[in-house]
Amino acid sequence: MKILFLSIEYPPETPDGIGSYVAETAAALAARDHDVHVLSCLPGQVERDYQDGAVWIHRRGEARIRGLSRLVGERTAARLGHALACRRELRRLGIAFDLVETPDWMAEGLLLALLRRPVVAQLHTPLAVTARYGVRGLTRDARVAARLERVTVERSRLVLSPSELLVRELRKEGWLHSSTVRVVRFPVDVQRWSSDVGAGATGPVAFFAGRLEPLKSPETLIEAAGVLASRGLQFEVVLAGRSSATKDGRPYGAWLEQRIAELRAPCRLIGEVPRPAVAGLLQQARVVVLPSLYENFPYAALEAMAAGRPVVCTSNTGIAELIDGTDAGAVVPASDPLALADAVAPYLRDASAAARAGARARELVLEHCDPARVAAEREGCYASVVRR
Repeated sequence: MKILFLSIEYPPETPDGIGSYVAETAAALAARDHDVHVLSCLPGQVERDYQDGAVWIHRRGEARIRGLSRLVGERTAARLGHALACRRELRRLGIAFDLVETPDWMAEGLLLALLRRPVVAQLHTPLAVTARYGVRGLTRDARVAARLERVTVERSRLVLSPSELLVRELRKEGWLHSSTVRVVRFPVDVQRWSSDVGAGATGPVAFFAGRLEPLKSPETLIEAAGVLASRGLQFEVVLAGRSSATKDGRPYGAWLEQRIAELRAPCRLIGEVPRPAVAGLLQQARVVVLPSLYENFPYAALEAMAAGRPVVCTSNTGIAELIDGTDAGAVVPASDPLALADAVAPYLRDASAAARAGARARELVLEHCDPARVAAEREGCYASVVRR
């Protein structure tokens, strides 16, 4: 099949979760002899076409429509701009794709879905969900923008999600009741993230990787660290990520620094790090923590598990569907520093416990998230759309 992924994000320029997913999935499908392309349209991006392994990457700019944001709002205008650019640049490419995959976020495939093209919608986390958890305000602009994402998803011929969690969340919002939805896990290259240093050979270090923002709730981990420090435990928490929100009128990172000082928590903010450097930080960590208020199926957890690290996450993360009931880590309620402290402490105290849990975590991603297996499953989903 000729397959096109629409994706604003693609590493290394944009290495966030959607970009990681597209890079892993596109490569796995190309390994099965499909002709795979990625189209990324962003304002100010230099136009170029090149191959990343066997995958064709098409980077394009995006013209802003003057006055549109004043008329409909910034978020709505951004989604309309992305949708228009994707439609225009797809025509310019002149390739007859059998299938186009669009993310829910930013409604990039809106026009293609409305035109009833063979579009598959991949759920990541749309604005309707992030708004419920207090990350975005439900202004009129936000409501319209969320509606554009919903139309994109529900006009697609098939909807894919890596977790049952997100499907349940969207059905609470009234989405998906007439849509065909399949749960297919995200792939991760276990060999790429494998570590020569096992979890049992590290110091008592807990690691967090992700944006510093309310949705990921790094303050819950900092508060848990304060609890453990008050119990006399010797350890360190390392938090990697850029500050992408504000709190009390200050950048989120600055607010967290003050919180660390107030609690005298043994935590260190190291800012955003290049994606290749994350592997080195994982080698120094004994346990990886995801204290998120909500998160779909984060690559930070998949990569940690592939590196043989136990993961402690909240029940509001899709990765809990893999971990819960296993010995690969622990699942705790969101916004509960005491529960988080109790779950992380055994791994910080006992290197052998971390080593056993890390080995089980690696087995889980090999079982559920192997790229070849996931690509074969996705291939079957795509083929059903192409046949129709």
